[in-house]
Amino acid sequence: MRILLPVFAILLISLVGLSFLQSKQLTFQNPKEPTVASWGDGTDAFYRQVLSSDGNFIENAGKAVFDNRSVQNITKEETENIFAQAKQEQKLAFGNSNDQVLGLHTAPDGSEKWIEVDLTNFKLYAWEGNRKVYEFSISTGRPGYETPSGEYRVWRKVRSQRYKGGIPGTGGYYDLPNVPYSLFFGGNGLDNWKGYAIHGAYWHNDFGIKNRSSGCVNLRPVDAGKLYLWAGPVIPEGVGAVNSTADNPGVRVFVHK
Repeated sequence: MRILLPVFAILLISLVGLSFLQSKQLTFQNPKEPTVASWGDGTDAFYRQVLSSDGNFIENAGKAVFDNRSVQNITKEETENIFAQAKQEQKLAFGNSNDQVLGLHTAPDGSEKWIEVDLTNFKLYAWEGNRKVYEFSISTGRPGYETPSGEYRVWRKVRSQRYKGGIPGTGGYYDLPNVPYSLFFGGNGLDNWKGYAIHGAYWHNDFGIKNRSSGCVNLRPVDAGKLYLWAGPVIPEGVGAVNSTADNPGVRVFVHK
């Protein structure tokens, strides 16, 4: 018994050590997954909130803050009116029997829907093939937070989304609940978790004038509502958020200077 006791102790220590090493290996199994658990553009926290959001308007969500200053919140009634107006306009454009057309990645004539973002002229164009459907004034990324040029795809649509970033107490801090009508885009080297989106902005009115965002493409909320309904992927009636799939793809987004 005196001889077996040290052997048993050594065996027990070895098993504990092996378990510890395995747990350390599991911790680093996915080095490409972002691990920064703080708010801001391209962080794990924001990405996870985007994925978990159901797109429903959150009442009593708190004050809206932009550039570390309080701004006027958008109301639920305003967002609902925007959606209803955009839906009515598109029904008239496509015909009352064509509800299923809203949000498809192709037009009724079979041509491709795509979005062009002109960073130099602060313009966004929605195209069906070579036919321009919409032209909107925009605001894009300010210096140091430039909107990336390239060709991407919409990978997620969210009807209402909270955006929060920067350092509290500093000039770049923002906390914006219920941002309306987001089209998140990525691909072609632009990781989805970085959180770039085309969305409505209720906290400024500098569309077509200057860069105000942290990299996203800002639209007037009424314009964002129209684009949200028009652009793929299709979002079912009553659903507030959806990811694109191979069977329900997002529209192409071409961003250039």
